[in-house]
Amino acid sequence: MRHLCVLLVLLISPTRDGGTTGMRPAGAASLQSPPPRWQLAAAFVKRDSTALRRYLASDVMIWPPAPDTARRGSAAIAYFVGLALGSQVSQSEFRPRAVTTDGVYLIEDGTWSFTHRRVRVSARYDLRWRQASGRWQVSFLRWDLFR
Repeated sequence: MRHLCVLLVLLISPTRDGGTTGMRPAGAASLQSPPPRWQLAAAFVKRDSTALRRYLASDVMIWPPAPDTARRGSAAIAYFVGLALGSQVSQSEFRPRAVTTDGVYLIEDGTWSFTHRRVRVSARYDLRWRQASGRWQVSFLRWDLFR
C-alpha cells in the first residue's frame, strides 16, 4: 500500500514548470480506473462464463496450486471458467495487500477468500492486470492452496 501511496503522490506532485510528474510513457499502466477485481470475484460466484471470459486476456496464464499445472491461453480460460461453473462458492473476494505497476501491468498480491458451504477459506494470490481495448483484463493469476 505504501508503494501505491508514493506512486500517487509522485503522479500528482507539481513540477517547476507548473505541470505534474504524472506524465506516463506510452503504454504505462493507467491508475485512473481501478481493475474490476470485485466484478471478477462476483462473476466467479455467479458462474457467469461470459463475464469471466471478458475479464481474462486471450493469452492469460492461470497457475493453480500443485498438483495442478499452469495453463495459458484458451486452455487457461477453459480451466478457470470450469472451476467457476463447478464450484458452489457463495462469496468471493480478492483483497490486495500490495499493488504496483510495471509498464503496462498493474501487479497485485493479496488474499483471495471465498465461502463454500458456509466455510470461509483463503489463499495468497498474485495477479497481473493489463489494459486492452480500454478495459482491464487478467493476464496472470496464481494462487496457493486454500485453507
